[in-house]
Amino acid sequence: MALMLFCIKFTKSKLGKSSSFYITAFLLSLFFALPLPATAATATLADYFRESWSTRQGLPHNTINSISQTPDGYLWFATWEGVARYNGREFKVFGREQQTGLPDSGIRALHLDPKGRLLLGGSRGGLALVQEQQWRPVDAVSALVNEVRGDAQGQLWVGTEGGGLFCLQANGSRQQWTRNEGLPSNTIYSLLHDQQGGLWIGTAEGLVYLHDGKLTQVANSPKSPVFALAFYNNQLHVATERGLYRQEAEHFVVAQQELQQTAISKLLVDHHGDLWIGTVEEGIFRSSNYGLEQLTAKHGMPNNRVLAIYEDNEHSIWLGTNGGLFRLRDAPFSTLSSEQGLPDNFVRTVLQHSDGGIWIGTARGVARYLHDELLTEHNLLPEQSILSLAETDTGDVLIGTYSSGVFLFSSGKLTKLLDRDSGLLSNEVRAILPLPDGSIWLGTAQGLNYYHPEQQIQSYTTRDGLTADFVVALHKIDDVLWVGTGTGVTRLVKGAFEPLKLSHLDQAEYAFDFYEQTEQKLLWLATDRGLVRYRLDTAELSLIGRKAGLPFDKIFQVQADLHGNFWLSSNRGILRISQQDANAVAEGKVAFLDYDLYGESDGMLSAQANGGSNPAAILAQDGALWFATASGVSRVQPKRLAAFAEATPPVVLEALLVNGVAQKIDDSIELQPDSDRVELHFAGLGFVMPGRIRYRSQLIGFDANWLDRGQQNFAEYTNLAPGRYEFQVQAANPGGQWSKAARIELIKHPYWWQTRNFQWLSAFSSIALIVLLVYWRISSLRHSEQRLKRQVAEKTAELQQKANSLLAADTEKSLLLEQLHQQTLALALQARQDGLTGLANRRAFDEVLSKEFSRSQRLKQPLVFAFIDIDHFKKINDTWSHNAGDLALVAIAEKIRQHSRSVDCAARWGGEEFALLMPSTSMEQAQLVCERLRQEIMALDWQDIAPDISITVSIGLAISDELTDAKQLLFLADQALYQAKQQGRNRVCAA
Repeated sequence: MALMLFCIKFTKSKLGKSSSFYITAFLLSLFFALPLPATAATATLADYFRESWSTRQGLPHNTINSISQTPDGYLWFATWEGVARYNGREFKVFGREQQTGLPDSGIRALHLDPKGRLLLGGSRGGLALVQEQQWRPVDAVSALVNEVRGDAQGQLWVGTEGGGLFCLQANGSRQQWTRNEGLPSNTIYSLLHDQQGGLWIGTAEGLVYLHDGKLTQVANSPKSPVFALAFYNNQLHVATERGLYRQEAEHFVVAQQELQQTAISKLLVDHHGDLWIGTVEEGIFRSSNYGLEQLTAKHGMPNNRVLAIYEDNEHSIWLGTNGGLFRLRDAPFSTLSSEQGLPDNFVRTVLQHSDGGIWIGTARGVARYLHDELLTEHNLLPEQSILSLAETDTGDVLIGTYSSGVFLFSSGKLTKLLDRDSGLLSNEVRAILPLPDGSIWLGTAQGLNYYHPEQQIQSYTTRDGLTADFVVALHKIDDVLWVGTGTGVTRLVKGAFEPLKLSHLDQAEYAFDFYEQTEQKLLWLATDRGLVRYRLDTAELSLIGRKAGLPFDKIFQVQADLHGNFWLSSNRGILRISQQDANAVAEGKVAFLDYDLYGESDGMLSAQANGGSNPAAILAQDGALWFATASGVSRVQPKRLAAFAEATPPVVLEALLVNGVAQKIDDSIELQPDSDRVELHFAGLGFVMPGRIRYRSQLIGFDANWLDRGQQNFAEYTNLAPGRYEFQVQAANPGGQWSKAARIELIKHPYWWQTRNFQWLSAFSSIALIVLLVYWRISSLRHSEQRLKRQVAEKTAELQQKANSLLAADTEKSLLLEQLHQQTLALALQARQDGLTGLANRRAFDEVLSKEFSRSQRLKQPLVFAFIDIDHFKKINDTWSHNAGDLALVAIAEKIRQHSRSVDCAARWGGEEFALLMPSTSMEQAQLVCERLRQEIMALDWQDIAPDISITVSIGLAISDELTDAKQLLFLADQALYQAKQQGRNRVCAA
């Protein structure tokens, strides 16, 4: 303190009162300002989630001059076409209109003063105040407003372009400072109050200080336009067109050597204590514990010219530029992409290594992430597209590729382990399962391989019992190998393959992933129809799909976090569901499943997660989950999600419509009797997850309880009864607390006939009228009773006669209708069935062929067509009679039916020709089926038809691969049949 007093006295004695005042103020500010230590920045600029808005999203103009936030939670953006108020969903624009009282729509400056009032200043000197959604115009000043500030005394400070500085008092008086009063320039760019009540003023020709109405030129300050001012680390920082300076005692020094000669436009000190630096041409900089970082248009900013920087209540950073609005914020997900050093953004697989590192397989090689850093200099296989990763018991890493087989990374060296030349069925390796004994199971696009260093590689395909050759997932439980393929699941049990049928579960086929819960004895399958649960103890299967409320069918990966949830990846985002809820649905205790869906708005660069290779999602050692996506690898730390729910968005009533006409919102609203439809629109003012904000409302006097409205932000009531009501609404982030309720009173007035007096009079009149009516009615009924008795007796006899006639006619009609129905069924059957063999006829077969061919094209599955022709059939008719020929046709048709699956279609094509359509069947499988059919027909005993008769068939096969038309399939099969006959008949030939 003594040293401080000495400094003050010294400056007064040596420099005089007027010359030394600003130095004294500065020393006092350094001495008495005791801010809390700043918290270090939690993430690099590259980790922030970025979003932008322009006129396409509702802004009135792409130049954002200033940004502010009012106590009710609204964000405000100043543009040359008005000020836009943002509620997280939409912009509402205020311009030159009666409500605002502004002389022009152009708004240059915004500021929230200590009294919670939003100050607006713009072109033509226009000024206005907004408080609690109420506008109050302020008399304009004489020039364009560049900057506005409010102080604790309620004074408004206005910096203008060419008009100097204005101070507007609460009593309506005003004071002006120009060059005549000591300003170095009449153009003011920036204003900043300090703790001593002084005002620092940045002008077009340097810095001045105003205190107690006295202006003081700041010695040694930069003699150039001062665009922005801020206190950072207890020091005044000055943004100029020639760099950033900070005040040290009586001098100003360059604050950032890297920005020397850079035009600085705006400054902001955020809640971490980090300094944000906006520039005129070079984007935004941040000075933090990460050093000096930069973002420009190359990183997604709309424009490199920063006109405004603002930190909102949720600690998001908003940037106003010449090209639109830009926001940097924390998000549940963060994504590593090529911007951070990934070799490519298309990521198919990710692996948690035992050393704590994460291996990431991309379309251009493998990257590693270790100790919160991407090791860009250690990328492997930069020319390969990576499909799968796995770690052996020794810590080595196996790398499956799209076109070059499997590589082994061991002791820092990379070698090729296996490819097609060394025995792999395919170089496209989508799943790898290393075993403790050093052997490896490998799933490829052409089948399954087993590799042991001391044995010859073994291969398994559909010929050995696999449901399909396209293998995408592998898992081992005890001695059972589970294989996920493109057409279901196969289990290898004691050397034999056993299919696990999934088709009854909404026709599920693809099995992309397995997730085992050992203690619960459960195995979860990610399929193309949702999530399937398999009980390992009872073999019971259950599906959790669209019927249970999932938003889509296809699930790629299943991972459990440490908090009792499952995370499911898909083409349309990442789902989080409760394990408890999932089991309740699987057991039939609950019909619908609650879920959270995460996508681009939650920090992912792409909601399209990748599947069809493994592993494509992992639980890391720190509890985070990593997902392979089409734009980088996305990660989420589930325990952080609670932090996003902690922020409670305030809720406001935005609009009241009565019979479709907007009404002014007040604490109490009186509704006329004809107010048949009342709409109330509201908004939760949260900007991190605005699309996820939940609402609940209650109209007291009408609703018995709160109504959960989900994300719906309006309530509508029709035909309310006269009375007094109170509407209240609350908002909350997912999993968070409900906000304080926004309330409004509604008083519905009655029509004159709805008043109490009228109701009493009406009640009395009604009772009297009812008594008279009852008396008259009783008397009338007595007179009518006798007349009705006579009429009833007469009509009864007549009706009985008619009833007997109608009954006889109805019986005859029923018999006729039954005969017609039987004839219709017989005709329908004849229209689609061959009368002799009982197989489908040509018409029915053509319909099936068209449908199955379209299905094979859509699902990329094979479809085989077989033409079957009886050899020398004319000889049978000519030698043994047509009756013998018919018997032969019937017998052969039965054999074809025996060799057909339920999904196949067998038909009589015409004469002695038959057709067999086999969906989801390879050519090899079809040849085996047809060969068995041919042999069994050749071995049939025909003695019951005629002695010494033998019958054989020729079969032609064609497959739909690479065909675009069903007619091509018929043509190829016919050619194959012709080939079989040319080669001597009694054989199977394939096109």
